[in-house]
Amino acid sequence: MALCVEAYVGEVGGRDGIKLESQLLGTEQGCEVLTYYPFDDSFLRD
Repeated sequence: MALCVEAYVGEVGGRDGIKLESQLLGTEQGCEVLTYYPFDDSFLRD
């Protein structure tokens, strides 16, 4: 099963924001992360 986890991060009522997304593959052996783009905390700061 493939699963996409998404979150929109932005100021409530604000003009700007960013959508963060991770894709996962669930198998009988466990979960595998398919998204390899590095997450950077600076995405969440001004």
